[in-house]
Amino acid sequence: FGLKTHSRGSQARSSPVPPPPPAMAAAPPQLTKEQAKEALNDGLAILEHPDNFAKLKAIVEEINGMPLEPPQKKMMMMTKLLPEVTALVKEPMAKYGFSDSDFMMGMMQIQMHAMADPEMQPKIKKIMDALKGEFA
Repeated sequence: FGLKTHSRGSQARSSPVPPPPPAMAAAPPQLTKEQAKEALNDGLAILEHPDNFAKLKAIVEEINGMPLEPPQKKMMMMTKLLPEVTALVKEPMAKYGFSDSDFMMGMMQIQMHAMADPEMQPKIKKIMDALKGEFA
């Protein structure tokens, strides 16, 4: 048959092995309007607690006192304030099956429900403002 074997030596090129397909992440829980309303009320009560409010406001004042350009301040808000706000309102979200990895998906669901509910709108605005460092 005359099969030839080729020695590739140092010129061998290994064909890249394709990465395994990404694992399918479980879909985040879906909130009913009533669940969204309850989580919103619980989260807002936590943020408005005097101790929590003072803690978050102190972080914002510290960042605003830094000699930073607006984009840098925004980045500091994201790195220092957002984790604090998230930690505070994590419990009401966990009650509905949300974790750190899909927390923001839950917040988006609450926002979507709030768009159709005038009672929820000012409440979600307060929480979203707090995430940005804006306190009334």
